[in-house]
Amino acid sequence: MATISRRGGRGVAGWHPVWGTGIGALVAARGWGINCGNDGEADHGARGRPQGAPPPPILRPDPYASTIVSHPVDSDNTILIENTAQEFWTLAGGVPGYPCDIKTAITLTLPLEVYAVAQLHLSDVLVWARRVRMAHHIGGRNRRLHGCLIAYSGKGTIFFDAQDPDDEQRFTLAHELAHFLLDYQAPRQRTVSILGASILPVLDGQRPPTLVERLHAVLSTVPLGVMSHLMERPDEGLPGSIVIDIEDRANRLALELLAPALLLKELMSSVSALRGFNTRLTFLTQHLITQYGLSETIASSYARYVLGQLGEPNVRDWLFGS
Repeated sequence: MATISRRGGRGVAGWHPVWGTGIGALVAARGWGINCGNDGEADHGARGRPQGAPPPPILRPDPYASTIVSHPVDSDNTILIENTAQEFWTLAGGVPGYPCDIKTAITLTLPLEVYAVAQLHLSDVLVWARRVRMAHHIGGRNRRLHGCLIAYSGKGTIFFDAQDPDDEQRFTLAHELAHFLLDYQAPRQRTVSILGASILPVLDGQRPPTLVERLHAVLSTVPLGVMSHLMERPDEGLPGSIVIDIEDRANRLALELLAPALLLKELMSSVSALRGFNTRLTFLTQHLITQYGLSETIASSYARYVLGQLGEPNVRDWLFGS
């Protein structure tokens, strides 16, 4: 039987992000969709489908992560990521300490419900959707997932696998939170700020947009109806096997929420006595595991990313193989 945590919250107001195209596995479509995680049973509260909502499309979830990349960091995205993380923790009353309790912070700060489901499968999310009378269709076989986000009408639901280790659960929750903030809430609030509150029934799939509304470019950047995101999983461990795509905006925000890059850069600048890239990589990876509660896979990829921002490995490291 699943362990379920359910609590309401308040929305994040006053967001004016630099909006761009996400690189991660976002399934955002006009109509209905689901973003899902691991399997299990859950007893969830009711959330009905609005009258006259459009029929569901067939959604094909994409893999959430690939391999780490080395191209330059987009400065606009970096500012967006840092500001988004800072705003979230400000609303949450500050980071209570590390490893941070991201689950409690989510449920107390945002209109998000968080459900822990043992051995979460896609079928568990479909069962939940039927219970709350949410029309939808997701193609593909039933499979296990790490996490799942469903966002609708300014609110959201996150599912995660209750049997994953604590460090994997922590990252899953932060990743799905990042998709809610970046890919659902921020474009929704931007659209309302431009077109006014009268656009909300369009965003929620309750009426089609007028001709004038359809011609407005802002509607092309916001999901209509239910937004969904699937966090797929391999047979073992987190997506990406050995490394993850740190350049994916949701991954970067998840890591910024769990372990701010500025703190890590300050740490590595203060331990200049540690010489050699491999030595510094091992030190930072272990620090991320023990102090911030990241899994070894995530910690290693993130450590390489942070050191890369500091210009490492440098010429000396390449010459002497250190």
